[in-house]
Amino acid sequence: MGAATHQISLERLSEEHCWLIFSQLAFMERTTEECAELENIGRQIARKSSGLPLVAKTLGSLMRFRKTISQWEDILCSELWESKDVKVREIFAPFLLSYYDLTPLQKRCFLYCSVFPKDYNIGRDDLIEMWMSQGYLSQTINSKKEGRDCFESLAMRSFFQDFKEDEFYGSIKCNMHDIVHDFAQFFMGSEYVLIEVDGIEENKKEVDESTRHLTLVVGSEDRFLTLRHNAKNLRTIYIYSNTDKLHVDRMLLFSHLTRLRTLNLYRCYIESLPEDIGLLKHLRYLDLSGNTNLKELPGTLFNLYNLQTLRLGNCSSLPRLPEKIAKLVNLKNLYIYGCRFEGLPKGIAKLTGLLTLDMWVVPKERKTYLDVGDLKMLKYLQFQSFLCIKRCASMGNLDESEKINLSSWQHLLDLTLRFRETGELYEIGEILDADTEILESLQPHPNLKALDISDYLGATVSPTWMMSLTNLTSLELNFCTKCEILPPLGKLPSLVSLVICCLDSLKKVGPEFLGITERDEEDHGTARRDQDTPSEPSIISFPRLKKLTFDWIEEWKVWEGYRMTTTTPTKIMPCLHSLKITKCHNLETLPDFLQMTPLQNLSVKKSKILQRNVQKGTGKEWYKISHVLNIQINKKYVQKNGVWIQKDESDDGETSSSE
Repeated sequence: MGAATHQISLERLSEEHCWLIFSQLAFMERTTEECAELENIGRQIARKSSGLPLVAKTLGSLMRFRKTISQWEDILCSELWESKDVKVREIFAPFLLSYYDLTPLQKRCFLYCSVFPKDYNIGRDDLIEMWMSQGYLSQTINSKKEGRDCFESLAMRSFFQDFKEDEFYGSIKCNMHDIVHDFAQFFMGSEYVLIEVDGIEENKKEVDESTRHLTLVVGSEDRFLTLRHNAKNLRTIYIYSNTDKLHVDRMLLFSHLTRLRTLNLYRCYIESLPEDIGLLKHLRYLDLSGNTNLKELPGTLFNLYNLQTLRLGNCSSLPRLPEKIAKLVNLKNLYIYGCRFEGLPKGIAKLTGLLTLDMWVVPKERKTYLDVGDLKMLKYLQFQSFLCIKRCASMGNLDESEKINLSSWQHLLDLTLRFRETGELYEIGEILDADTEILESLQPHPNLKALDISDYLGATVSPTWMMSLTNLTSLELNFCTKCEILPPLGKLPSLVSLVICCLDSLKKVGPEFLGITERDEEDHGTARRDQDTPSEPSIISFPRLKKLTFDWIEEWKVWEGYRMTTTTPTKIMPCLHSLKITKCHNLETLPDFLQMTPLQNLSVKKSKILQRNVQKGTGKEWYKISHVLNIQINKKYVQKNGVWIQKDESDDGETSSSE
């Protein structure tokens, strides 16, 4: 960066800071007496961190599971601290102590993580399915639970970090610290090889008969590495591609890779697969997801009768799944979310061991494709956590939707109901009562955490079961173009995030949205009078809502709150943190209750009338949002950290179409 004379050298942490990090983990769930007894020896162990926070965290995680002073003394006096190997003594000693504390299963699973490139976001469920493909986990219905338990054990020992939720509720991603990654590779020795190919071959570490796991980082298609006889014992190939076109048939000669169990070609920009992929008779995991140009699957792929996991998510050019999929008799996980299939092949119903099928497509042609109601024969699907049902409107009768019986799926956490392709919405142009009936029949279990309803043409998005979703934390209503009134969503006690997008018929958001009525006031008022010491608000609307988004609702003009008619204490959105309003061209007003919320971030974009009305000093709605610390208009801050930022008049209008 050309700042050689302005460098800031980060010092190591003090002993006290290392002790604080160490003790927070090591003393978790211990009594005060236990902590006092172990503090002296604990401080001595914490000094071994040498000012490095990752080491302090790792040691603290290790000691959390050791109960007695003698066990703590074993760690303090370990010979690893005096190792003659400088790399072990100064870098890897604390990780070795944690590693030796693992079970044989946990050791195998941890070391396998070295196949991911550094800084890679590792999906927990992807990783578990790769462990399964290597034979580390039992081949039973409980294998995923066993894998999650192993993942949690490794996470508690700080082998993973930076946890975050993935696209779907309940799915988790994380990564490994570079030093932990180096440690795993160090321990794998010659069993693991990383090769970088970028025009000229870099990092020419040889693949030999001792190599079991290979990661190829491909930066260019100008030069290819061809794996031949010396790679015959490979169990894993992970290709991480930065080129826009990868010729798999020129790089991988599958006839020499017949012992392969795991093949990851995620987002490698491949257009086709060679026929000889059918020679990989031991293959159990194949990831082709994100290859948007892949147009066909070779017929020989369906000879891979040991295949357990097939990932095809977002292969948007793939027109169909062939009937031959029924030959994959050991398939347990099939991921097709993001594919544009007209329907599912009837052969899927024969895959009776299937645990995951993340997208169902209701076909228009019943003779050609599988009826969704027939999927109830796959009894293990009800244990999956995510499901998208595509083309719900094609359920010609209620019997089919009722066959699914989603209300019994207690493990389902994330549900997407897509009624039709978005392009069909404006061709129909009328309210369809059939949509309302179908939505009513697709009642999920109350355990559901996230719900997305889209491309729906009912007059209201308010099925009778909506208020029974007491655990729902995320709700999206997209392209419900005939809906004129919002349901009483303020009654959902656990809702944290709400997105309302493209409701073309919505002109007013009123008290009904909050779920507060005069009857509620009367009932709560009576209840309070019956109490000796009423204190807390009796009515709370949206008690946990933090994020609220309105997007592209062009006819929306008025947003009203609720005018109380009694003295009943009321709170509305007491946890609201973020509000985004985009492309609401006719919206003029904001509700009065906003000024009583703890709103921290407000974004108004491409909503010209409201942009004018929230201007400081001149805007008639300014007083309702003046307390908001951060306000953005068309992606530019006009108030940041509570300070108004003077801006040019040219910024007041709409942004350019290119923006």
